[in-house]
Order: sequence, then structure tokens, then C-alpha cells
Amino acid sequence: MNDLPTDREMVNSMLAGDEASFECFFREYMPRVFRFVLPRLGGSVPDTEEICQEVLGRAMRNIAGWRGEATLLTWLLQIARNEITDHWRRKARRVSVEVFAEDDPSVAATLESIQDDSNRPDRLADRADLRNLVHVALDRLPAHYGDALEWKYIDGLSVVEIGQRLTLNPTATQSLLARARTAFRDAFTALTGSTAGDMP
Repeated sequence: MNDLPTDREMVNSMLAGDEASFECFFREYMPRVFRFVLPRLGGSVPDTEEICQEVLGRAMRNIAGWRGEATLLTWLLQIARNEITDHWRRKARRVSVEVFAEDDPSVAATLESIQDDSNRPDRLADRADLRNLVHVALDRLPAHYGDALEWKYIDGLSVVEIGQRLTLNPTATQSLLARARTAFRDAFTALTGSTAGDMP
């Protein structure tokens, strides 16, 4: 038998100041938030722990505002997404990269650049940051957009092969890729705050 309280019961108990409910909340949800955040921060445990603390703090300050339209976990993961975005915006200010003219080749260049195998020490840190920013931007797209872009620019699949995976004809696949590139450019620009420009 499951003795865990429902989300609503847990929140009501927390609002009433019940310490056991706070402990239950932390025990049940923080490990899940940690697992969600860790890969989105490039596997950095210290950064993940910091983000999780921010998520917990925001959740505690705003728990009375949880209305139950989404599950408690979904609500927490949305807070985590916002914190991850803020983290990468701060990081992007230190990444010496300009992105995105309006042309599609610039989007391709950014996506393909994360495969750069350069071992120059002066480029490794920036390349790692760019790789993480790209993955965070892809993560914010509708799943089929992110999948299509990864398959084309990272895995190197052809339009026909992508269409087969999505059960689309080549024309529809090209159209989807065009929409996906636009969405990616907008997501990346919103994430980094960068002005439009070509990749170096």
C-alpha cells in the first residue's frame, strides 16, 4: 500500500508548518530534480547542487501559489528549467561566441560546431560551454524539432532518412527542418542574449 500523501495533501501540510511534510517533500522530489538538472548542466555536480538549492528556495517561497493544475513534480521541473536558463545566460556572457545571422547556414554552423575536435586549450572551455548551450536550447524545442535538428546536424542523417524516422515525405521534412531551425535560432538567442552574427 502506498502511504505517500497526494501532492495536495503534502502542500497543505507544508503550509500548515508540518515538518514531516517538508522532509517528505525534500526526500521525494529533490533527487528527481537533481537527476533532471545534472545532464542539462554538462554533468557538473557543483552547479547542479547550486541550481537544486535555488529550485528548493523558490519552491518554498512560492509553494502557496501552487494551484494543482500541474503535478508538483512538473511545477518543480519548470522552476528548474527557468534556473537552468538563467545559469546558461550568465555563462553565455563569458563565452566569446556570436551567433545567428538570419541565414540557415549559421544555424547549421552552430549545431555542427559542437562536434569540433580541436584540442587547442584556448578553445576547449568555450567549446564545452557552447555545446551545453546548444543542448539546453534543443531541450526547449518541441521534441520532433529537436530530434530532427540533432539527426541532421549532429548525426549527419539525410533529409530522406529523417523523413523515414518521422514518417514524412521529403517536402514535409524540409518544411519541418526550416521551422525547427527558426525555433532553434530563437531559443538560442533568447537563452544567450547574443546579437545576431556569424559564427567565428
